[in-house]
Amino acid sequence: MATPISFFRGTAPTTLTTAYTVPEAGTAIVTNIVAANPGTAVGAVVVKLDGVEILPAVGIAAKGVLTLEINQVISEDQTIQVQGSGSACTLHVCGVEVV
Repeated sequence: MATPISFFRGTAPTTLTTAYTVPEAGTAIVTNIVAANPGTAVGAVVVKLDGVEILPAVGIAAKGVLTLEINQVISEDQTIQVQGSGSACTLHVCGVEVV
């Protein structure tokens, strides 16, 4: 059964952090990533799916927003990692979990 899920929502941590791990015998599909920078200085965000950079330190302008519509599948025990730098960037990574 596919269940909509928010894999990560909040201020991006300053160190690369595992936000989600696919459960045993499960699959996850990342469908949307939104990055915002509410600050007054340029920021950057990193999002990795199973160690592969989907957003490789992408710059976000002050008061800027980036949206990414994707359909990327990750499997059992694979991870979503997030990181931000330069400003208090926020991230929302969502999709569906299939178990």
